[in-house]
Amino acid sequence: MKKWIVLTFLIITGLIAQAQSEMKTEQGFLFSPHAAWNVAGGDLEQRFDNFASLGLGVDYKLKNNFIFGIDYDWYFGDNVKDNGLFSNIGGTSGAIIDQNGDFAVIQLNMKGNYATANVGYLFNIVKNQPNSGLLFSVGAGMMQHRIDIISSQVTIPQVNDEYEKGYDQLTYGFATKQYLGYQYLVAKNRYHLRLGMEFNQGFTQGRRTWDFNANTSGLTKRFDRTIALKFGLIVPVYTKDKDDEEFFID
Repeated sequence: MKKWIVLTFLIITGLIAQAQSEMKTEQGFLFSPHAAWNVAGGDLEQRFDNFASLGLGVDYKLKNNFIFGIDYDWYFGDNVKDNGLFSNIGGTSGAIIDQNGDFAVIQLNMKGNYATANVGYLFNIVKNQPNSGLLFSVGAGMMQHRIDIISSQVTIPQVNDEYEKGYDQLTYGFATKQYLGYQYLVAKNRYHLRLGMEFNQGFTQGRRTWDFNANTSGLTKRFDRTIALKFGLIVPVYTKDKDDEEFFID
């Protein structure tokens, strides 16, 4: 399923890139479908290895080079660090026995969401490219992640439905981020790109009342961090033609 989602995202991104319009003025909307590779840090590193994400950014660039926008990223991966997640219902070997007396097959995936509102500034390097240059932005919003438990609901009822909530370690909370990268947006070129590093900090908390495995409260406060290498295409939609812009001379 994950492969099909990634493939669909790439196809849609390619079609958008082929259909995008030119940036004919120094202000307008910038739509940026993007993909990233995230290196987990802080408390997040104890639960997950590195993971991927897909997302979409919508920005508005002003003529003075300030940029305001929103970003959404969907986290996914099969990188869960088990650490005896089901040790309280497993046998001496740690394996779970299903209702048929067989060893249960359980797949653990990582799922998450990350949404922020951002403000940034574009530092032009080439004077005749007003929409290209070094982009620095900061943002704030919410980070959420959990363990997605995939198993047979018929033969392994102890980790399904409401019981799954005792093991999925749902976590979310306030988050901040900083982004530094390069934006390439030139009117004469068909493809417009962004490439940069993003630093994310999640001041999160577990949201399940009870952790079945640890047999303790699941409301632990956490500090989750990631460093993301992010690549995206830019689809510009200008709000004015250059000829329509008004100039006033005293």
